[in-house]
Amino acid sequence: MPYSLVDMTLYFFIYSFCGWLMETVLCSIREHRFINRGFLNGPLCPIYGCGILLILTFLLPVRDSIPRAEAAVPVIFLAGAVLASAVEYFTSWAMEKLFHARWWDYSKHRFNLNGRICLSISAAWGLLATVFVYQIQPHFESLIAWLYRLSSWLPPIMAAVLLAALAVDTVISARIARTLGNKLEQLDKLGELIRAHLESLSLPSPEDIALRLENAYDQYEARRRTEREKRAAWRDMAREDLTVWLRTRIRLLKTKTDSLQQWRFSQLRLLRAFPHLKEIQNRLNSSSQALDEEVTNDEERHSV
Repeated sequence: MPYSLVDMTLYFFIYSFCGWLMETVLCSIREHRFINRGFLNGPLCPIYGCGILLILTFLLPVRDSIPRAEAAVPVIFLAGAVLASAVEYFTSWAMEKLFHARWWDYSKHRFNLNGRICLSISAAWGLLATVFVYQIQPHFESLIAWLYRLSSWLPPIMAAVLLAALAVDTVISARIARTLGNKLEQLDKLGELIRAHLESLSLPSPEDIALRLENAYDQYEARRRTEREKRAAWRDMAREDLTVWLRTRIRLLKTKTDSLQQWRFSQLRLLRAFPHLKEIQNRLNSSSQALDEEVTNDEERHSV
């Protein structure tokens, strides 16, 4: 490790803030309004801090051991791209498993790997790594040295306070993200279930309806004990009674969908901060509006 643990902690926060600032400026310019970019509520993007710490740990020795910059730069560029991309890939995978949502997606970019990383972003990481190692890090080394000159206790105290604040923010943000991910997942499932119930209205027999509903509940893992108990009854119900049950069920599912679409401010911030989540929300909203129209049309036909 090229620096002490305290220094590495401070560099983590410095680069996390720099990453947040860069992302926030770019995203705000694109959206024409302020966007608090990042997973955390505070002004930090830890993925930048983690990526740069790996770069500092493994690539500073490369810079110092190769005296000629023209020989060291290609190595630092390639190694920086690989290290940072590995962090980005793992972070994307872990966040999707923990919070049931894909927070960014490079599937539309050429030369991507499972939509988690892509060649152009990896190249940008390599460029940033090279700039940080040769141009930016020496200035931050001077900043940390200045803090030590003010007081030898100042950097450790700052590191401890920042870590405590990060821990609190991470817990709060993780709860918000998990709730948001569950909401998006439930909205997707409910939309498909509503569509299955609407399609069942046009099927000719209770047997056909039962098969369609069973497939829907199996496919989207929305089983409930009460639904399993009703499966046998679906086939035994008269066609008219089953139609009434379907329409009642559709209204109940729509009510649940509408209640889930009430977003809190903290959830809206994450939706705005991550364009891929915003795309998912827009897609679900469009699907919900289309289902609203189908439900309304069916109710009008039924009333007539």
